[in-house]
Amino acid sequence: MSETGKGPDPQRLDDMIAHAYGAILDQDKFDELIYLAEGSLSDPGARKELLRRKRDIEAHFETAEQLLSNLPKPVVEADRPELTIGADLMVTKANSLAETVLGAAAGASLEELPIDGDALQLLREAVAGRLADWPVIRIPKRETGKHVLLALTKTETMSAGAEWRLSGVESLWRPGASLAMQSLYGLTPSETDVLSLLVGGHSPLEIAEARNRSVETVRQQIKSMIMKTRSRGTGELTDLAKAVAASSNRRSSGLHNAASSARYQLELADGRRLDYLEQGASDGRTVLFLHGCLCGNRMPNDAARHFAQNGIRFLSPARPWHGQSDGHDVLLLDPKRYAHDLRELLDQLDVDKVSLVAFDVGSIFALMCLPQLEDRVSELLCVSAQPPMRSFQDFASAPPQQKLFAILPRVSVSLLSYMAKIGDKRLKRDGPGGFAQTVFAGAPADLDACQDPHLLDLFWQGHLFHVETGSDSFINDCRFVASDWERTLQPANLPVHFVHGTQNRSIRPERILAFAERMEARVSLVENAGHCLPFSHWKEWVRFLDGTA
Repeated sequence: MSETGKGPDPQRLDDMIAHAYGAILDQDKFDELIYLAEGSLSDPGARKELLRRKRDIEAHFETAEQLLSNLPKPVVEADRPELTIGADLMVTKANSLAETVLGAAAGASLEELPIDGDALQLLREAVAGRLADWPVIRIPKRETGKHVLLALTKTETMSAGAEWRLSGVESLWRPGASLAMQSLYGLTPSETDVLSLLVGGHSPLEIAEARNRSVETVRQQIKSMIMKTRSRGTGELTDLAKAVAASSNRRSSGLHNAASSARYQLELADGRRLDYLEQGASDGRTVLFLHGCLCGNRMPNDAARHFAQNGIRFLSPARPWHGQSDGHDVLLLDPKRYAHDLRELLDQLDVDKVSLVAFDVGSIFALMCLPQLEDRVSELLCVSAQPPMRSFQDFASAPPQQKLFAILPRVSVSLLSYMAKIGDKRLKRDGPGGFAQTVFAGAPADLDACQDPHLLDLFWQGHLFHVETGSDSFINDCRFVASDWERTLQPANLPVHFVHGTQNRSIRPERILAFAERMEARVSLVENAGHCLPFSHWKEWVRFLDGTA
């Protein structure tokens, strides 16, 4: 409004339009933008002018998207070589990394590559269906001669054993071995990653190159593992690790594991993959955890030990588009359809009833799916939940980078996609050292949590988990956050409990209190906790599952 109160101030509205992009990233400008927009709504003349200016903004974004379409697309480098082979060991398809690093081009035979004769025989046996376990083979790089490990798996479109896939992996590590070493000896996920490569026969120098770390860092991690396991040297450490790997539990019953990690994977009825992680007691009462778009789906080592000691089986499925789980277009329009995936997971694992825990965007899926899972869920605990975004005002106090990605889905999905890919590339370039400041800038409690090396490593590995198959996971989660999902939310006849940090800068406690009041749900606030509360203050929500609260 102008000083006379007779209509909108053209100059201030011009400022609002001119700084529309920058305002999202600048706290003071964003607050001014909200003030201008809400203040103008009380005057009919201002509303008319604002609508006209809104059309200007839309035209501006349309022009911006046209410019974006002409920009070079962000390059997403392949993480590992991958090739498809037929039953005759002929290469039918190879990605660029397999071609340049291994010399494995489409139309060539694996027999033409420098592969050990015994390994070739194992491949022949496997593709002929005569092996229960699929092999991992070594192929030397063309330029350096250093070996790359490739694991054999079935292709998604495999018919009558016609095609198989060889995918680059980091180790010969059995699924479950990393978790076993972490639980038994207190190793960190980063240390077990190094250990898996060590067991695979890689030298400290090769491990450093593979993990983009210094040789000294790798050697220090090896020394740390030797001390933690009370081994008398690297040889004894690897012997111990091999013994643990050999004895770690392997799942059968039609489930097959993801060869490149310690996670498990099953095939849904519609042919899609569902990737999941299990921690704690395999025969305990089950807790199902729906992760967010930050921090991954793995709980800290101390939490995993607590689960094991207290009879809790902690299952963490990778939501669609995250990890190695396949997405489905229908879920973008109807998130509650995810209930079918969760029910099928529980059926295949022979789990009858679960406590459901959800974090961040995972709470949207949990609340949407709950009415369809009432017979399988005993309670829902939403920790650092993502409530509905009813207006831009809801994000006025959020850290700048989080405001940006919450608002972009409402103005330009193309710009959101571009920014997400650029952001992921920047994170991977900066590595874990720059991760905290990039993701949690403006959130002191979360930055404090990242001072714990184990948590920082957990969050960094969690980011890599989210974007394993690209940026669609983050882009679609942003779209869920910005959508009017509360409008389709149906009531469920189950108790819902929100646990939230008083220092959560991403989602202010007052938003959770207001949402919980609308839902007639219980709320517990945790002092000095930020948005990553499920990991940094895990005891504060686990106690509600233990019945000790």
